[in-house]
Amino acid sequence: MNVDLFFLFGILTGFAIGWIILLIRRKKSNEPEQDERTEKVACKSVQSTIVVIMFLLAIICWGDILDLFKLETLMAMSLIFLVLLLSLIGFRGYYNLKEH
Repeated sequence: MNVDLFFLFGILTGFAIGWIILLIRRKKSNEPEQDERTEKVACKSVQSTIVVIMFLLAIICWGDILDLFKLETLMAMSLIFLVLLLSLIGFRGYYNLKEH
């Protein structure tokens, strides 16, 4: 298995930046980390994210079946992971603003 160092460095950098942003946001917010409202927001955002991921998987599968495009496994997994993170963050922010 040949691992590209730039790819690995990008993944590690992404995790580090995400972790730092999470720590900064936790320190700045004056809200409790977990209560009924935050649990409700988390559940809604996870449900919406699952729908988005299932839609993405269907697009990837049908694109492969109909020979519209071909994705390697690593590229497909990277795309799914990126969409998972972005949709979870987006839905969480959306439902957080909606609940206020």
